Amino acid sequence: MTPRAEGATRGVRVAALLLIAGLAAGPIGTHVYWMLGGTWGLGSEGTYSATGVRVVGAVVALLLIAAVSVVLARVGLWQQAIVSERVIRFFAWALAGVFLLETVAAFTWSKGESEWWLYGPVSLVLGLLALVVAGSGGAWRIHRRHRTLPSH
Repeated sequence: MTPRAEGATRGVRVAALLLIAGLAAGPIGTHVYWMLGGTWGLGSEGTYSATGVRVVGAVVALLLIAAVSVVLARVGLWQQAIVSERVIRFFAWALAGVFLLETVAAFTWSKGESEWWLYGPVSLVLGLLALVVAGSGGAWRIHRRHRTLPSH
């Protein structure tokens, strides 16, 4: 087993699977809906370009699918050799940061929007789950070397 897989406890893996389910049911599903032409949750009618919404929806959906791959790799459920552990760890922390910033935005600047009550709590839960995943895999461990004394 890799250090990543050994470092991920059952609780961390459950958090990772809940995060993936939340991403699929929330942001990924919403952005695919917008990519396919849906308009719910976009704000005022006529203030956006339908083509622009579809393109942005597709790009964000792809980024979120990449985030799912990062989560799977971080907890050792996907063994890949292309991206280093350091890059996976960076993107896991970035994912947590993005959703925690989204939480702050939803509860402050977006409070006038009609869907703020949905985006804020969902972003908070996803951000907290992402923190658990990012902090797994030995990120908090202190590695100590054992010194042996030379024998005389």
